[in-house]
Amino acid sequence: MTRLLIIGGTDSSGGAGLTRDAWVAQAHGIAVAPVVSVVTAQTNSRLHAAWPMPADSVGQQIAAALACGPVGAVKIGALGTHDNAAAVHEALAGQGAAVVFDPVLKTSSGGGLLSGPPPWPLLARAALVTPNLQEAAMLAQRPLPQTPAQVVSVAEVILSKGARAVLIKGGHGTGPMSCDMLKTATQQHVFQSPRLRAELRGTGCALATAIACNLAQGRDLKAAIGAAKAFVHACLQAGTYLEAEAIRP
Repeated sequence: MTRLLIIGGTDSSGGAGLTRDAWVAQAHGIAVAPVVSVVTAQTNSRLHAAWPMPADSVGQQIAAALACGPVGAVKIGALGTHDNAAAVHEALAGQGAAVVFDPVLKTSSGGGLLSGPPPWPLLARAALVTPNLQEAAMLAQRPLPQTPAQVVSVAEVILSKGARAVLIKGGHGTGPMSCDMLKTATQQHVFQSPRLRAELRGTGCALATAIACNLAQGRDLKAAIGAAKAFVHACLQAGTYLEAEAIRP
């Protein structure tokens, strides 16, 4: 069975982080090798506390996971500290598996998980970076993009810092359609789906993990994103991840 290396935080509410990653991977028929980078105490509405793991612990967890066999892809979520970002970058050196990096700078419940300058070396290692609108603005040090042209401009700044591809997620935007924009040095594509009036935590984790699963199964980047968006849209329509296996595209 294909394995996915997932690096991220625990969520005591069960709504996001490694718990959500594992559900999504299971729905795609993929095993997980989990690495804990930060432990959080949070509910659906508030981040109460976060305890980043020591960087050497993160590095050793990754080394142990990789020693157990190859992985088809890597998904990175919340890291907690820049030392952890550096440890992940070092531990993944020489790995050929595609890396999807969801730069979780804040939780959906409002708490910060990484401050200071972005971890550009790790961002540059990723095959895809998946910030939401707020995270993209923070990475580019620009105002929150309000128009498609501003989204393109923010994406270009992130690419100029070394990222190979960026998917700026529009789920927190407005309008009848939810638009995610993929930007690389050679292509630009907008993925659209009807905006749903649905509240389901962990959708950012779910999307990035589903993309990583699809890449591990051999899809190209554009097809992997399209299939992942369809999967998350179906979860939102159902209002749950619990029947994820039944709604896998």
